[in-house]
Amino acid sequence: MKNISYCFIIIFLITGTLFHSVEASQSSRMNIEYISENGVIYKVNQTSGEKTPVHLYGINWFGFETPDHIVYGLDHRNWREILLDVKKLGFNAIRLPFCSETIHGIRPNPYKIDYNLNPDLKNLTSLEIMERIIAEAEKLGLYILLDYHRIGCREIEPLWYTTDYSEEKYITDWIFLAKKFGKYSNVIGADIKNEPHNEASWGTGNEKTDFRLFVERAGQKILEVAPQWMIFVEGTQYTHVPRIDAIIKKKGWWTFWGENLMGVKEYPVRLPEKKVVYSPHVYGPSVYMMNYFKSPKFPENLPPIWETHFGYLKELNYTLVIGEWGGNYEGLDKLWQEEFSNWLIKKGIYDFFYWCLNPESGDTKGIFLEDWKTVNWEKMKVIYKIIKASNPGFKEPLYIILKSNSTTNVLKKGEKVKIYWYTSGNIVDSNLAHSRTGKIEVVLDESTTFYIVARKGNETLRKELSFYVIEPNTTKSIVEQPEKMKEKILSITVDILIVIIFILFFIKRKE
Repeated sequence: MKNISYCFIIIFLITGTLFHSVEASQSSRMNIEYISENGVIYKVNQTSGEKTPVHLYGINWFGFETPDHIVYGLDHRNWREILLDVKKLGFNAIRLPFCSETIHGIRPNPYKIDYNLNPDLKNLTSLEIMERIIAEAEKLGLYILLDYHRIGCREIEPLWYTTDYSEEKYITDWIFLAKKFGKYSNVIGADIKNEPHNEASWGTGNEKTDFRLFVERAGQKILEVAPQWMIFVEGTQYTHVPRIDAIIKKKGWWTFWGENLMGVKEYPVRLPEKKVVYSPHVYGPSVYMMNYFKSPKFPENLPPIWETHFGYLKELNYTLVIGEWGGNYEGLDKLWQEEFSNWLIKKGIYDFFYWCLNPESGDTKGIFLEDWKTVNWEKMKVIYKIIKASNPGFKEPLYIILKSNSTTNVLKKGEKVKIYWYTSGNIVDSNLAHSRTGKIEVVLDESTTFYIVARKGNETLRKELSFYVIEPNTTKSIVEQPEKMKEKILSITVDILIVIIFILFFIKRKE
């Protein structure tokens, strides 16, 4: 009996200790609050009162808002590896778009997950996978912004309700998420509604369309459940207040969905100011060709437009976080991104969520290329420029950009090509580059592989660019790239072997 009693005592003590440690862990999570003051976001330890300024260098990772109900890339890679790459690339935050079905027990499209690479996600609902991502992001020190992107999972609705989905249901969804994810210290808040547009208004006083009034209703309910969160508020397409919209109509300065925050000056969101973050969406020519992108003064004509739409809020000490921006970084869009990033730095707006991580985005493409491993370093170079402006001590990872103006790697003898390169490391070996950045024009008389080897700290990286030169009167169909030639030779060899075996078989039967 005595031994049994001792066992019970030990079990009681162990259980109590474990319970206390879990309770303490949850308590420490709840002690973290996010606020904004004078345009700066702070992470506040409510126990000690310590305030730490936070910059959000974020990326959008989409998929939960689609009919697939799962973040993309999991059919190519392990989900933890993708999160780790996000961290290694220098991002510290992820905006997670979702739709109503995703948070109500639906299971993801199984064809969008390779369960050999992600065995721990088998039989989980979309919401359960979302929670795993949030929990792992917390371990990695990555902030999460939840974004109610769509109601019906197929298109972005103009308003926060439809004929089939009421405002009450919408707010109830947010209350549910606030209760479920409020325990994670890295969830910074709620992006209330993605890109209100068309009839959505600001400052009209119409409760059915005035987005500002809806934000106040929904935001109050969310903060009652998760007072540690912040409320992220996008703009509209139009305010529908004639005197406010007059300037964009007169000058043709039309806004993208979610960009128009011109009504805030007269009609700010009446929630606690420390809890409100204004989060416009801004895009360039690869998303939609606005008339002002066709101006002969492009891109120098853009800063006054951005200033009018939302930039003026910076001088009013409101907190601004760009919720979406980006593009394919080609042609005019490259000029647009360079101009926009320079303007952000000049304004001192360093907080953003770039669109996007996914290569599946048709009009912007992604940070990852189609294999979900190769990185578009040219885009990252623009992003690093903003990060380093706010944090000069930031150490960007080692990368090499090596590309040419040629659209093909098979060239005729004597053709000229321009080759560009840039690396964040020190060049230790190359057959064309002797400095970190540069360009050359070369005439190719023979097949050539250009290469750069760069080093940064203990890391070394090699990048190659190969050209295959053919005689001017030789067509591509005759002279193939080496890889294709190998494939063709192998295919022909297999065919010959099959014929030989077939002949031998019949000879043997005759005997």
